[in-house]
Amino acid sequence: MLRAWGPLRSLGRGSASAHGLRAPADAVRAEVVETKALTPTIRELRLRLKENVEFKAGNWVDFFIDQDGVTAVGGYSMCSIPSELPMMSLAVKLSRHPPAVWCHEKAEPGKLVQVRPGGSFSFDPAVEGRGLKNLVLVAGGIGINPLYSILREALHHQDRLPSLQRVSLLYSASVPAELAFRAQLLQLATNEPRLSLDFRTTREAPEAPGRRGRIRAEDVAALIPRDPAEDPSRSLVYVCGPPKMTDGLVEGLGPGPTGLGIPAQLKYEKWW
Repeated sequence: MLRAWGPLRSLGRGSASAHGLRAPADAVRAEVVETKALTPTIRELRLRLKENVEFKAGNWVDFFIDQDGVTAVGGYSMCSIPSELPMMSLAVKLSRHPPAVWCHEKAEPGKLVQVRPGGSFSFDPAVEGRGLKNLVLVAGGIGINPLYSILREALHHQDRLPSLQRVSLLYSASVPAELAFRAQLLQLATNEPRLSLDFRTTREAPEAPGRRGRIRAEDVAALIPRDPAEDPSRSLVYVCGPPKMTDGLVEGLGPGPTGLGIPAQLKYEKWW
């Protein structure tokens, strides 16, 4: 039986900005140490945190910037993993929201920001990873952010995930140039036999390896063992993408009259 849960969250496109506020007391200071383009519309920020924080792979941060004495906040998922602290990485999609514009046009080494981690969309090897055999990650567009973090976390903790046999990533974008982290993922796959990658593009013919078309519920279900003797808790699916894609997959994988009823747990998050 499918168990599904998940929130709506901005994951890199920038949440509706709030102005004239103060960063909360539990936000921590961070310094920009590097910025680089990942795709024509996605920019990565490497931050060095000046205070201690805790987060789990897949979490997001409230991201506070100061613009001419006025505080603005956006919400972005982290693409780094906890063991990399005090370094933290965010990948930010270009949009009209002031924090996203700042990340693309004004962020540079030495600039200071404040961040506050949070969120329930996460992967903890000691919790979600307990007894896990099959991990399936489904990303649409900037939804790759938290899933890239979760994928790296799962592969990083081989000693804490002894039962994990397979990690599968299905990742779609509009055009090949917008597949962020593609090179890094291919490099990971060359050294990790448990990892399989399925790249999709919807508007242009993809580069090899990859194919054109959207990710369907049937594509995800094909990665889930159908053995009735298999414990559903040993397969875990994460879906992160735009609302239409995410809703379609959750419904298509679920137990309803139009669903496939996959024997797995499912977590999802929608970006907007």
